[in-house]
Amino acid sequence: MFLTLSCNNMGPKKTKVIFLGDSITQQGADLDIGFISLLKNNLNQSDFELVGKGISGNKISDLLVRYETDVLDLNPDLVFIYIGINDVWHKYDFGTGSDIDIYEKGLREIISDISSSGSRIVLCTPTVIGENTGDFELGNKFKDVETMDNMNRDLDLFSEVVEKLSNEYSTEFLDLRKIFMDYISVNNPNNNSSGVLTYDGVHLNEQGNKIIANEMIKFIQK
Repeated sequence: MFLTLSCNNMGPKKTKVIFLGDSITQQGADLDIGFISLLKNNLNQSDFELVGKGISGNKISDLLVRYETDVLDLNPDLVFIYIGINDVWHKYDFGTGSDIDIYEKGLREIISDISSSGSRIVLCTPTVIGENTGDFELGNKFKDVETMDNMNRDLDLFSEVVEKLSNEYSTEFLDLRKIFMDYISVNNPNNNSSGVLTYDGVHLNEQGNKIIANEMIKFIQK
Protein backbone atom coordinates (compact mmCIF):
# COMPACT_ATOMS: atom_id res chain seq x y z
CA MET A 1 0.00 0.00 0.00
CA PHE A 2 1.27 3.46 -0.88
CA LEU A 3 0.77 6.35 1.49
CA THR A 4 -0.66 9.57 0.09
CA LEU A 5 0.98 12.66 1.54
CA SER A 6 -1.20 15.65 2.18
CA CYS A 7 0.00 19.02 0.95
CA ASN A 8 -0.52 20.26 4.49
CA ASN A 9 2.41 18.11 5.61
CA MET A 10 4.81 19.96 3.37
CA GLY A 11 4.88 23.03 5.58
CA PRO A 12 4.46 26.69 4.59
CA LYS A 13 5.97 27.97 1.37
CA LYS A 14 9.26 29.78 1.79
CA THR A 15 9.61 33.36 0.61
CA LYS A 16 12.07 33.19 -2.29
CA VAL A 17 14.39 36.17 -2.69
CA ILE A 18 16.71 36.54 -5.69
CA PHE A 19 19.67 38.91 -5.85
CA LEU A 20 20.49 39.77 -9.47
CA GLY A 21 23.78 41.52 -10.14
CA ASP A 22 27.52 41.44 -10.79
CA SER A 23 30.64 40.47 -8.78
CA ILE A 24 29.51 42.48 -5.77
CA THR A 25 26.41 40.29 -5.58
CA GLN A 26 28.44 37.16 -6.38
CA GLN A 27 30.77 37.87 -3.47
CA GLY A 28 27.74 38.67 -1.36
CA ALA A 29 26.79 35.00 -1.60
CA ASP A 30 30.25 33.39 -1.83
CA LEU A 31 31.96 35.09 1.12
CA ASP A 32 31.13 34.47 4.77
CA ILE A 33 31.05 38.24 5.29
CA GLY A 34 28.99 38.81 2.14
CA PHE A 35 25.65 40.57 2.48
CA ILE A 36 23.65 37.55 1.26
CA SER A 37 25.50 35.31 3.70
CA LEU A 38 24.81 37.79 6.50
CA LEU A 39 21.13 37.86 5.58
CA LYS A 40 20.97 34.07 5.65
CA ASN A 41 22.46 34.10 9.13
CA ASN A 42 19.87 36.59 10.35
CA LEU A 43 16.74 35.16 8.75
CA ASN A 44 14.86 32.00 9.61
CA GLN A 45 15.89 29.53 6.92
CA SER A 46 12.58 27.72 7.25
CA ASP A 47 10.82 30.92 6.13
CA PHE A 48 13.16 32.32 3.47
CA GLU A 49 15.14 31.02 0.50
CA LEU A 50 17.85 33.45 -0.60
CA VAL A 51 19.31 32.89 -4.06
CA GLY A 52 22.40 34.77 -5.27
CA LYS A 53 22.50 35.37 -9.02
CA GLY A 54 25.54 37.58 -9.32
CA ILE A 55 28.22 37.03 -11.99
CA SER A 56 31.54 38.86 -12.06
CA GLY A 57 31.90 41.44 -14.81
CA ASN A 58 28.20 41.57 -15.65
CA LYS A 59 26.59 44.66 -17.10
CA ILE A 60 22.97 45.33 -18.05
CA SER A 61 23.52 43.56 -21.39
CA ASP A 62 24.53 40.39 -19.53
CA LEU A 63 21.45 40.48 -17.30
CA LEU A 64 19.27 40.73 -20.40
CA VAL A 65 20.66 37.40 -21.59
CA ARG A 66 19.99 35.53 -18.36
CA TYR A 67 17.19 37.16 -16.35
CA GLU A 68 14.52 34.84 -17.74
CA THR A 69 16.40 31.74 -16.57
CA ASP A 70 17.88 33.25 -13.41
CA VAL A 71 14.77 35.09 -12.26
CA LEU A 72 11.51 34.45 -14.11
CA ASP A 73 11.88 30.66 -14.27
CA LEU A 74 12.43 30.51 -10.50
CA ASN A 75 9.19 32.36 -9.63
CA PRO A 76 10.63 34.53 -6.84
CA ASP A 77 8.59 36.56 -4.41
CA LEU A 78 11.16 39.36 -4.24
CA VAL A 79 14.01 40.41 -6.55
CA PHE A 80 16.84 42.82 -5.76
CA ILE A 81 18.36 44.27 -8.95
CA TYR A 82 21.78 45.76 -8.23
CA ILE A 83 23.65 46.55 -11.45
CA GLY A 84 25.56 49.48 -12.97
CA ILE A 85 29.11 49.56 -11.62
CA ASN A 86 30.60 47.72 -14.60
CA ASP A 87 28.42 49.65 -17.04
CA VAL A 88 30.30 52.77 -15.90
CA TRP A 89 33.70 51.37 -14.90
CA HIS A 90 34.28 49.30 -18.07
CA LYS A 91 33.63 52.33 -20.24
CA TYR A 92 36.72 53.99 -18.79
CA ASP A 93 38.91 50.87 -18.52
CA PHE A 94 38.03 48.77 -21.56
CA GLY A 95 35.71 50.85 -23.74
CA THR A 96 32.99 48.25 -23.20
CA GLY A 97 30.69 50.02 -20.78
CA SER A 98 27.05 50.89 -21.41
CA ASP A 99 25.71 54.16 -22.73
CA ILE A 100 23.10 55.47 -20.34
CA ASP A 101 20.25 55.05 -22.86
CA ILE A 102 21.20 51.39 -23.36
CA TYR A 103 21.33 50.94 -19.58
CA GLU A 104 17.88 52.47 -19.18
CA LYS A 105 16.36 50.47 -22.05
CA GLY A 106 17.73 47.17 -20.73
CA LEU A 107 16.75 47.85 -17.14
CA ARG A 108 13.28 48.87 -18.28
CA GLU A 109 12.79 45.55 -20.10
CA ILE A 110 13.92 43.52 -17.09
CA ILE A 111 11.75 45.48 -14.65
CA SER A 112 8.71 45.26 -16.91
CA ASP A 113 8.92 41.49 -17.32
CA ILE A 114 9.62 40.76 -13.66
CA SER A 115 6.83 43.08 -12.55
CA SER A 116 4.41 41.38 -14.94
CA SER A 117 5.28 38.03 -13.35
CA GLY A 118 4.01 39.28 -10.00
CA SER A 119 7.33 39.48 -8.15
CA ARG A 120 8.18 42.43 -5.94
CA ILE A 121 11.24 44.35 -7.09
CA VAL A 122 13.76 46.42 -5.16
CA LEU A 123 15.91 48.54 -7.48
CA CYS A 124 19.34 49.41 -6.08
CA THR A 125 21.54 52.24 -7.27
CA PRO A 126 25.23 51.55 -8.09
CA THR A 127 27.53 52.44 -5.21
CA VAL A 128 31.09 53.70 -5.71
CA ILE A 129 34.20 53.45 -7.86
CA GLY A 130 36.82 54.76 -5.49
CA GLU A 131 35.90 56.10 -2.06
CA ASN A 132 37.95 59.28 -2.38
CA THR A 133 37.88 62.57 -4.20
CA GLY A 134 40.87 62.89 -6.50
CA ASP A 135 42.77 60.30 -8.50
CA PHE A 136 42.29 56.57 -8.07
CA GLU A 137 43.89 53.27 -9.08
CA LEU A 138 41.93 50.04 -9.50
CA GLY A 139 43.57 46.91 -10.84
CA ASN A 140 46.74 48.86 -11.70
CA LYS A 141 44.76 51.17 -13.95
CA PHE A 142 45.27 54.77 -12.91
CA LYS A 143 42.43 57.26 -13.11
CA ASP A 144 43.22 60.96 -12.96
CA VAL A 145 41.01 63.52 -11.26
CA GLU A 146 39.13 64.40 -14.45
CA THR A 147 38.35 60.74 -15.18
CA MET A 148 37.21 60.19 -11.61
CA ASP A 149 34.92 63.22 -11.87
CA ASN A 150 33.44 61.78 -15.07
CA MET A 151 32.88 58.36 -13.50
CA ASN A 152 31.22 59.85 -10.45
CA ARG A 153 29.01 61.98 -12.67
CA ASP A 154 28.03 58.86 -14.61
CA LEU A 155 27.26 56.95 -11.40
CA ASP A 156 25.01 59.80 -10.30
CA LEU A 157 23.23 59.85 -13.68
CA PHE A 158 22.79 56.06 -13.72
CA SER A 159 21.40 56.28 -10.19
CA GLU A 160 18.89 58.87 -11.38
CA VAL A 161 17.78 56.43 -14.08
CA VAL A 162 17.24 53.75 -11.44
CA GLU A 163 15.15 56.10 -9.33
CA LYS A 164 13.14 57.26 -12.34
CA LEU A 165 12.30 53.69 -13.37
CA SER A 166 11.43 52.80 -9.79
CA ASN A 167 8.89 55.62 -9.76
CA GLU A 168 7.60 54.74 -13.20
CA TYR A 169 7.05 51.05 -12.42
CA SER A 170 6.15 51.54 -8.74
CA THR A 171 8.95 49.29 -7.52
CA GLU A 172 10.69 49.63 -4.19
CA PHE A 173 13.89 51.65 -4.18
CA LEU A 174 17.17 51.33 -2.30
CA ASP A 175 19.55 54.25 -2.87
CA LEU A 176 22.80 52.49 -1.99
CA ARG A 177 24.87 55.18 -3.68
CA LYS A 178 23.52 57.89 -1.39
CA ILE A 179 23.90 55.66 1.67
CA PHE A 180 27.52 54.89 0.75
CA MET A 181 28.42 58.47 -0.13
CA ASP A 182 26.89 59.79 3.08
CA TYR A 183 28.76 57.20 5.16
CA ILE A 184 32.08 57.83 3.39
CA SER A 185 31.76 61.60 3.78
CA VAL A 186 31.71 61.14 7.56
CA ASN A 187 34.05 58.16 7.93
CA ASN A 188 36.86 58.87 5.45
CA PRO A 189 38.71 61.86 6.94
CA ASN A 190 41.98 60.90 5.23
CA ASN A 191 40.34 60.71 1.79
CA ASN A 192 41.49 57.11 1.28
CA SER A 193 40.56 55.51 -2.03
CA SER A 194 39.41 52.32 -0.27
CA GLY A 195 39.13 50.70 3.13
CA VAL A 196 35.98 52.39 4.40
CA LEU A 197 33.23 50.31 2.76
CA THR A 198 35.31 48.53 0.10
CA TYR A 199 38.65 46.74 -0.01
CA ASP A 200 39.62 48.03 -3.47
CA GLY A 201 37.34 50.97 -4.14
CA VAL A 202 34.54 48.83 -5.61
CA HIS A 203 34.13 45.44 -3.93
CA LEU A 204 32.69 45.41 -0.43
CA ASN A 205 34.60 44.89 2.78
CA GLU A 206 32.90 43.64 5.94
CA GLN A 207 31.41 47.02 6.84
CA GLY A 208 30.10 47.60 3.33
CA ASN A 209 28.42 44.20 3.35
CA LYS A 210 26.90 44.87 6.77
CA ILE A 211 25.40 48.15 5.61
CA ILE A 212 23.81 46.56 2.56
CA ALA A 213 22.50 43.59 4.56
CA ASN A 214 21.00 45.94 7.15
CA GLU A 215 19.22 47.88 4.41
CA MET A 216 18.00 44.88 2.43
CA ILE A 217 16.58 43.03 5.41
CA LYS A 218 14.06 45.87 5.84
CA PHE A 219 12.53 44.98 2.47
CA ILE A 220 12.70 41.23 3.01
CA GLN A 221 10.87 41.39 6.34
CA LYS A 222 8.05 43.66 5.09
